[in-house]
Amino acid sequence: MANSQHQVSKTIELHEKRDPVRNLWRNVLIVAIEDLLKKKEIHIKYNNKKYSLEEMWLHHEDFNLVCEWAQFEPKIIRKRIYEAIQKIERKYENKRNMSEMSGKWFYQSEEINRRPNRGSTTMYSVR
Repeated sequence: MANSQHQVSKTIELHEKRDPVRNLWRNVLIVAIEDLLKKKEIHIKYNNKKYSLEEMWLHHEDFNLVCEWAQFEPKIIRKRIYEAIQKIERKYENKRNMSEMSGKWFYQSEEINRRPNRGSTTMYSVR
């Protein structure tokens, strides 16, 4: 428990001075995370198992450097990203379990759209 408090104190500091370089790297991190989550949502929505370039960057040493320059702890950022991905998965998990259409259209079905009985129609053939 003490270790997680130490990580949080490294991530959030009250009364910080304005640092334009740090803010630049934070914005780089924000844009990268947004791109990752957008692409991951598309993959989850269409049940695509591909591994995107953004996901690879998440496990690369460059991610750790950007987090360091943004003065964030990479483990915490990764944890938050995984939580967001799990939330997206829960959003689409019920939609994937919907029943599939049987493939038999109504107009092809004998039960629903039967051929009319010519003798029982309202219009009889004129003689």
